Amino acid sequence: MNCEKPEIEYQLLLLQKLYRYLFWIGYLAVLITSFIPVKGSLNKITLGPESFRIRLDHLLHFAGYFLICMYYLAGQKKGLSLFTANPLTKFILLLLFLAIVTELVQLWVPERAFNVWDLVSNVAGVVVGVGVVAQSSELRAQG
Repeated sequence: MNCEKPEIEYQLLLLQKLYRYLFWIGYLAVLITSFIPVKGSLNKITLGPESFRIRLDHLLHFAGYFLICMYYLAGQKKGLSLFTANPLTKFILLLLFLAIVTELVQLWVPERAFNVWDLVSNVAGVVVGVGVVAQSSELRAQG
């Protein structure tokens, strides 16, 4: 029986490392893609009737940052953490930094353009995602 406990601890340690590595790989991938010149017309695709239009690229910005928050939440539910101290605060600050920097850097990248609505979509994805994380944490603490 004593042999099983170190094996389980080792597996949890590996899972924790994998969780962190995947987060940082995704984080760097988002950062790097903001430096790549892209030609395309995602900003010309709109969804919804004339009175309520959402550009597809804004929806993708929102969804991307929201999904990063859901990755954090999935790890939290499995008992995994990205950081040892103040994990949620550090996560929020890192994600907001990424959301802002990835848009600002486009001021200097050819074929890319800074768009304040992309920035708003990024931050909205973070805010809604962190809201879901906070709500889930609160519900878990209550019961």
